Amino acid sequence: MGRFLKALVMTLLIMEITAIVDLTAVWTLLAELHVPQTFVNIALAITVVGLVLLTAFVFRRAMRAERRLESEVDVSVWEDAPLAVSQAAMPVNAITQGQPRPVPPAYTPPSPRHAR
Repeated sequence: MGRFLKALVMTLLIMEITAIVDLTAVWTLLAELHVPQTFVNIALAITVVGLVLLTAFVFRRAMRAERRLESEVDVSVWEDAPLAVSQAAMPVNAITQGQPRPVPPAYTPPSPRHAR
């Protein structure tokens, strides 16, 4: 899928949920306040305009994210990155690169929660 289509699908999925929640909340609030139907319709139209602006903002952010994901900037591998913390400051259970991880036993019976 192209960059545009990926950003569009992500935006539409996010904004579909947002639109349903926002429009339902506006309608419910105004219906509970017993305002005239014309006022409810005007408020819903204003909400739709706000949702359109929010959709444009979300789409721009999605396109920026897709561009960054497809960029050719090489990210260093995590293991190649130098450690910022000295070995003395590492926690006790930390392991070095050559040290194998301890394997827990296959089954350990649970300890009783209450003394008998």
